[in-house]
Amino acid sequence: MSMRVATFAMNDRMLAASMKTQARMAEMQMQQATGQVSTSLGGYGAESRNLISLEVSLSRSQSYTAAASEATSRVEVMYSTMDTINDVLSSFRSALVAIKSTDASTETKAGLSTTAALNLEELATLLNTQYEGRYLFGGSATTTAPVDLSAYSMTDPDAENTAYYQGNSTLAAVQVSSEQSVSYGVAASDSAFEKAFRAFSIIADANGVLSDDTINAALELIVGAIDGAAGVQGTLSVNAATLERAQVREEEFQAHLSASLSEVRDVDVTEIAVKLTAYEVQLQAAYATLAKIQGINLLDYVS
Repeated sequence: MSMRVATFAMNDRMLAASMKTQARMAEMQMQQATGQVSTSLGGYGAESRNLISLEVSLSRSQSYTAAASEATSRVEVMYSTMDTINDVLSSFRSALVAIKSTDASTETKAGLSTTAALNLEELATLLNTQYEGRYLFGGSATTTAPVDLSAYSMTDPDAENTAYYQGNSTLAAVQVSSEQSVSYGVAASDSAFEKAFRAFSIIADANGVLSDDTINAALELIVGAIDGAAGVQGTLSVNAATLERAQVREEEFQAHLSASLSEVRDVDVTEIAVKLTAYEVQLQAAYATLAKIQGINLLDYVS
């Protein structure tokens, strides 16, 4: 009967060491494939809490950036709409100046009244602009058209009248960081638009019977509306700049968070490859040694 010279304990230690090396190699092969320390939180040990905190902070910051970007797009649409509104107001002012400086015919005056009525409707349509299903000029009331001319009747040309306005007095706002919320936009109740509606109504309601007083009143209002519209666009420009700065700050913060996450989560794939090669050599040597030890027989040394 043959027997081994090596003891059971020696074999057990050698085998345990080999299995440990093999397990470490499997772990490193997974790291090499994913580029990460582990595919589960448990693999990060004490760093798991830090990892979760960084990921939550990054996700929150990205949501702020997305919200600011969406708000910026709305502001840009509003600014573009204001360009069209400015064209309508300027064209009407030119028509008023022209009819004031000439001995206009009845047909010309009637045509101006028709133009004013059309401008009234166009301004309402422009202020009811929607973007991605949201009304932009109704303050924070984004689901209701802000202008309804059926509720508007100008009884006193000298009195401010926003009966057309169906929105609210609270501007839309967006959270752009944990500490900052930005109000943006302008409501259709703004004095620039209110004056424009009155100017158009004065001329439209006159039905071509245009006195100098009527034309002068409309001209004064439309000039005020044009000045106010310039202020509205200035406000929108400030809104856009504020939102852009907020985005830049959050993107810089995200870059910092991503770098910190990488330090915790990611591995150097090249370094892992080098270590794997070393472990492979070590494991092959261990198995070769085990095979040699297990192949030694006491009878080989008995004469």
